[in-house]
Amino acid sequence: MACARPVAAIAPVALLLGIACLACERPEAPREASPVVAETDAPDASEIDRLRALGYLDYSEESVDPEAAVVPVYDPARSAPGVNLYVSRSLCRADLVDARGNVLHSWHGAGMAWSNAELTEAGDLLVQARRRGGSELLRLSWEGEPIWVRRVGAHHDVEVQPDGRIAVLVQRGRRGLEVDPERVTLDQGIAVLDAAGELLEEHSFYDMLRAAPEVLELQPVAPSGGKLDLFHANSVELMRRPQLEARHALYAARNALVSLRHQDAVAVFDLEAERVVWAWGQGEISGPHDATVLDSGNLLIFDNGLGRGWSRVVELDPLTGSIVWQYRAPEPSDFYTAGRGSNQRLRNGNTLIANSDRGEAFEVTPGGEIVWRFLNPHASLQGKRATIVRMKRYPQGFVDALLRRAAARAREPAPEG
Repeated sequence: MACARPVAAIAPVALLLGIACLACERPEAPREASPVVAETDAPDASEIDRLRALGYLDYSEESVDPEAAVVPVYDPARSAPGVNLYVSRSLCRADLVDARGNVLHSWHGAGMAWSNAELTEAGDLLVQARRRGGSELLRLSWEGEPIWVRRVGAHHDVEVQPDGRIAVLVQRGRRGLEVDPERVTLDQGIAVLDAAGELLEEHSFYDMLRAAPEVLELQPVAPSGGKLDLFHANSVELMRRPQLEARHALYAARNALVSLRHQDAVAVFDLEAERVVWAWGQGEISGPHDATVLDSGNLLIFDNGLGRGWSRVVELDPLTGSIVWQYRAPEPSDFYTAGRGSNQRLRNGNTLIANSDRGEAFEVTPGGEIVWRFLNPHASLQGKRATIVRMKRYPQGFVDALLRRAAARAREPAPEG
């Protein structure tokens, strides 16, 4: 654990309530916003516990039609350019596809499941893999060769920093914790590694939340399989925008934004002070995923709607607690994934969304129009469509450079001997 330091001058309770004293520093509003609808239907707690215990789907109920288009919707004039990376979980496979759905490159690996994957500047792939002996973080070359493997208890998410450091969610079983002295509690946290995969620091969510219990009151979670999965964290993002840090201490470089599925919340942790400094979501979102910081300072959050029966993506002003934009399907149940899900704000203002359990991804304008839709072509032996962990769009020029370097390496003569 990192050494503790005095926390920055952020009033945790004020941040949690989003009171008006912070409004003077609020980020700018989006160019266009969809109507925000208040959510009033409270899901049944027992049903949510049941859904939490189900785990993630590997295949959807939909069958793949080999004659159907992989990209049935594409408006080149309004879709943001780029190349898409997505993971098919149980196939332990990651694919880079262009706007037409053509596969530009793929990685395959052993194991039981792959989670989120990230590309590095060098063209390496970082991916969390689950095996029978536990989980590990892999760094694979462009050609798919393992560069290193780190058994750090990695799960769900990994993020590459501009300086080459790697943030990854990790999990440890702990006994005798106050929350449940009789069971093993799955405590999760953040590990920061260097580019070579060596551990630099590690931080426990349980300890950081206990250090400031007034910021986020832990809600009860039913044990599953004899263990208590209290948080089920699924996304991590280190703050890395100096222009935002100058505006408010919430965006300080020492802070990390995390999505806590089983707490129905997103939270910001100060990794130097070892405490939570902000949280939001309980009573507003259910089973969330993929919290990310936008250039405006707003947060984009995938609200699964666990127990509600439909999902949405919300854009939150964290300094006021106001939802300033959201996307939900015109027929809400058409967009629902009980597990996983991702959202990415694109350079033209559109939002890329992965409807994970359906094995699809789509891009919407600020007004909610779908201008690109992708269907995972991979299937089970029974022909059922593979689900998608997440999808991320990279700039076309970035991927083109990686493809050129790979082609040049392929033309190099093999070493003698």
